[in-house]
Amino acid sequence: MSVVVVTGVPGVGKSTVMNAAEEFGFKIVNFGTVMFEQASKDGVVDRDAMRKLPVSSQRKYQKMAGEAISEMGNVVVDTHASILTPAGYMPGLPEWTVRALNPNIIVLVEAAPEEIEGRRSKDSSRIRDDDDIKLHQSVNREYAAVAAVMTGATVAIVKNHDNQIDIAVEQFREILGK
Repeated sequence: MSVVVVTGVPGVGKSTVMNAAEEFGFKIVNFGTVMFEQASKDGVVDRDAMRKLPVSSQRKYQKMAGEAISEMGNVVVDTHASILTPAGYMPGLPEWTVRALNPNIIVLVEAAPEEIEGRRSKDSSRIRDDDDIKLHQSVNREYAAVAAVMTGATVAIVKNHDNQIDIAVEQFREILGK
């Protein structure tokens, strides 16, 4: 089984970059969707509201989602290395989740903060919190490094700059070894 975790701040274009993995036999799984499926069984009705839940509830749903995904075979997991909560940055790949996933590779998709802000302003489909994008990307790098130390995964960075999606997709393909 091969698990590739793809992370990045909201609006960086993770999903767009990783769609290239499907042609190589990977199933793309959105961690938040699996987490929301678990939370909705307990009455949570809005995916964006999950990050406002008490941290203890978020941890429970993270663990449940990690366990479910770990049984899916060859997957590329669309997730966040960190989640900005009212109490600060919460690991999106805490010990119990990253050990359950046991990724081979952790990929950080990044772009310039002003590019991400521009993308966010055009996306009316999601409710986005204001945050310091540069700091958030830095926290993501640190959390990805810790997760890699726990699992032996490699860490790679894909730059997804405006109007250069083909370059970002090619970087991702090379990371997958395809």
